[in-house]
Amino acid sequence: MSDNNLLLRALRMNAVFSGSSALMLVLVGPWVTAQLGLASVIPVYVTAGLLMVFALQLWNIVRTREIRPPEIAAIIAGDFAWVIGSVVMVALYYRSLTAAGLLLVDIVAIAVLYFAIQQIRGFRAFRRGAGADAAT
Repeated sequence: MSDNNLLLRALRMNAVFSGSSALMLVLVGPWVTAQLGLASVIPVYVTAGLLMVFALQLWNIVRTREIRPPEIAAIIAGDFAWVIGSVVMVALYYRSLTAAGLLLVDIVAIAVLYFAIQQIRGFRAFRRGAGADAAT
């Protein structure tokens, strides 16, 4: 597999997961709201909208195959921010979360961490390949 394909595969997985998550949040927003102990469904719907924008951004990169290093670095940083935010949310609101809510937050954070790691691997491979291409 080429270096570019490794990164694009990781971005594609992240796009599919983010888009699917956004759709699920819209479809079962009230249930998610209850599991997270929120008073309103609005934060869930806002998160769904932002996730969909993120998924579309990722999908556009995969579709066009245009790898811009600052954009990829920002995507990876955003994924790590999501994981850190999840840890902080669980720590601060542990008593408000149901068991299903805690499991949901944990599963999503683990998946996002996996995508971030795979994107780092792909990005490093891409940069090594880009450096080799520039030298020739």
